[in-house]
Formats: sequence, structure tokens, C-alpha cells
Amino acid sequence: MVYKIVVFTMYWITHLRFRLKVQGVKNIPEGGVIIAMNHRSNWDSLVVGTHTPRKLYIMAKESLFQKRWLAWLITEMGAFPVNREKADIKSLRHSLKLLKDGQIFSIFIEGSRSQTDDMQEPKKGIGFIVSKSGAPVIPAYIDGTTNKKWFSKATVTFGKPIYFDGEKDYELISQTIADKLSALKK
Repeated sequence: MVYKIVVFTMYWITHLRFRLKVQGVKNIPEGGVIIAMNHRSNWDSLVVGTHTPRKLYIMAKESLFQKRWLAWLITEMGAFPVNREKADIKSLRHSLKLLKDGQIFSIFIEGSRSQTDDMQEPKKGIGFIVSKSGAPVIPAYIDGTTNKKWFSKATVTFGKPIYFDGEKDYELISQTIADKLSALKK
């Protein structure tokens, strides 16, 4: 119930805050799928998560879970903690379980917010998750969420599914996803 109320509320807030244009939602298939996103603003997970056809689960930095009320809220919204300082086996296993259970798992492939218009190098963790799960990847490019003015334009573009059919090279997978994501930038 909390999830539906927050998504409904944030859907309208994001549309008020931004003149938001969302494209390609129909590219998200049924079953376990990974949404691989770029990251420049705290608004990013909200503008994507309020437009997916099912609940979106996302890795979030551990420090967001330090305050009890915030930890409760973001956990209800599908966030789970990840230690960005090391290979966090617990969060990786949780990601794989979500995908096996047919959920939408999302990840910021750069690991943290980029301070420029350019994408940072993708982390290898996305390659690991893709390789181990076999799940399709939907690149989702987010643009315009760093603008401080209300009613500014922002877009979310969901690309076509990418399949890696048994590929084991985590760096190759990560870079391919980053390239497909960058290609959505207009």
C-alpha cells in the first residue's frame, strides 16, 4: 500500500517538477529484467521508477539506510543497500534472486552520480549480474534532471532489450551496456 501511494504521489510530483517526457516503456519485457541507467541527480530513480510497469528494485548506497525512517521508506520502495567500497556479495546475491523471481532490477551502471554531462566508466558489477542471471538489459537514459529550475524539460528513454546469451566477459558486457546507453542520448 505504501508503495502505491508513494509511486502515485511521486509520479505527479516528477511531472510537476519537470516537463517530463518518457519514451520506450513498452520495451520492458515481462519477467526478470535489468534496467541499466545513467546517474546525475537524486531525481533519477524517481523518474524511472514511477514509469515502470512493475515495482522497480534498486541498489542504493549504504549511507541512505542509516536513518530508521528513511531506511524503512526506501526499502518499501524497493531499495536495498550496497557497499560501494567493495564487492558486496550480499547485494549481488539479492539482485540475482530478484531477477530469478521475475522482478525489475535497476542499477546505476556508473556506481555514483556523474558531475558532468559525460558518463563515467561503467562498473563491472553490472557485467557480473548480467552474466550470472542471463536477464535482458534495458538501457534507460535520463536527461535534464540536474536543472534546478521547476518546469524544466527532462526525459527518460528506455531502449530496446539487450541480450548477452552466455557472455562471460564482465568488462565487455559493462562497456556494451554503457555504449547502448550513451547512444540513447539525444
